Amino acid sequence: MSSSPHNRLLIDSVLLAFGTKLVLRGAYMTSETGKVTGLLGRNGSGKSCLFKCIMGGIKPQQGLVRVNDDPETDRNHIGRYVRYMPQTPLIPANMTLEKAFNLYDVDYEGLVRSFNKFHRYHFKTPGELSGGEVRVAEMYMVLMSDVPFCILDEPFAQIAPIHADKMKELIAEQKDKKGIIVSDHLYEAIMEVADDLYIIDSGYTCPVRSHEDLVRHGYLPR
Repeated sequence: MSSSPHNRLLIDSVLLAFGTKLVLRGAYMTSETGKVTGLLGRNGSGKSCLFKCIMGGIKPQQGLVRVNDDPETDRNHIGRYVRYMPQTPLIPANMTLEKAFNLYDVDYEGLVRSFNKFHRYHFKTPGELSGGEVRVAEMYMVLMSDVPFCILDEPFAQIAPIHADKMKELIAEQKDKKGIIVSDHLYEAIMEVADDLYIIDSGYTCPVRSHEDLVRHGYLPR
């Protein structure tokens, strides 16, 4: 990004139910330039559902997604503002890494500089790499995209510790340019990089300010 204006993403009052199963009950989060926002929650708590509501992949019964308090923010065009790495594969199985990076307008050589082993993978497809290698490439591609915000869902899954440490460094660098939302079951990694932290409990997003909050919401044992 040529400049780094201060941007703010607001997610508010998200209500999501599948039939009689209530998943989210007024979920709230914010993300802004200069901060990493962490989201924790047990399996099935609704973290990925919330991300899909933000991106327009799921239509909630109620909810507000707004960039910079602009009432005209349209969920159909949220991709202009937010890049999203889901838990599921992002790069199509038959697409080379270099082509995927070109589509996202991200410099592949930057990936090589950060992770030297990728100098051999320009024309490799995800099926020719390990799951951890694909995850590193997808995470880098999303994180380095020229947008005000990015969402990383389970970014550290399958990644070698040395690569995870490098990604934490890149997240810390990129937050000066954009707002970053991160969720992962490796909660200690999230707590390490996050400036603001939320947990989903019983469909609500609750701020986390201490280890005791994670115990109180049933995320960690006493």
